Amino acid sequence: MKINRSARAEAKTIFRICRSESGLDESRLRKAVALIAKQRPRGYLQVLGRLAQLAKLEVERHTHEVISSVKLEDGGKAVFGMLEKHFGKPLAQRTEVRSELLGGLKIRVGSDVWDATIRGRLEALTRVT
Repeated sequence: MKINRSARAEAKTIFRICRSESGLDESRLRKAVALIAKQRPRGYLQVLGRLAQLAKLEVERHTHEVISSVKLEDGGKAVFGMLEKHFGKPLAQRTEVRSELLGGLKIRVGSDVWDATIRGRLEALTRVT
């Protein structure tokens, strides 16, 4: 669904109001969504859709994900500890095991991805040659 400029700007303003020093304030966001749904101003569906996108991006930005080829013996606590020192406390932490990686780790924080897997290196080599 295409969103018009004023609805995008309004959603951005509301989202900024719903943020606090520690991140997204879920209760403020819920109140704002309830108020918009109750009042139903012009273009409210577009505003609510964009608010949902912004909230999803914020949650993803504060989610740490570690993908490995084998199960990590400490459950990834050491890696998550280093990520927490660098990026701050996450909203969620996920670990995943994928045997097709062959070895190494793939770390995702928000939209940033660090690929230190053997499969990733092999694919990089095939792109170069």
